[in-house]
Amino acid sequence: MRSNTYASQNPFQRERDTLGKTIKKFREKKSMTQEDLADEASINVSYLAKIENGYVNTTVRYLIKIARGLKIQVKELFEF
Repeated sequence: MRSNTYASQNPFQRERDTLGKTIKKFREKKSMTQEDLADEASINVSYLAKIENGYVNTTVRYLIKIARGLKIQVKELFEF
């Protein structure tokens, strides 16, 4: 369980967690490590880990980069 911080009080925490799990699912389905995806998406691996774990509100820009790195459409990240 998360500590009593902004992250745990965020009204969109459930969606952040689900989005992160979806990204991780696609990544693992393609047998990619976080490092592999970070390289493909040109993003920092620690930031990717934070997205996958629901710790940050990310931007559309990063979601596009992640989708391109996974070679999927952005909308697939939101089919949950």
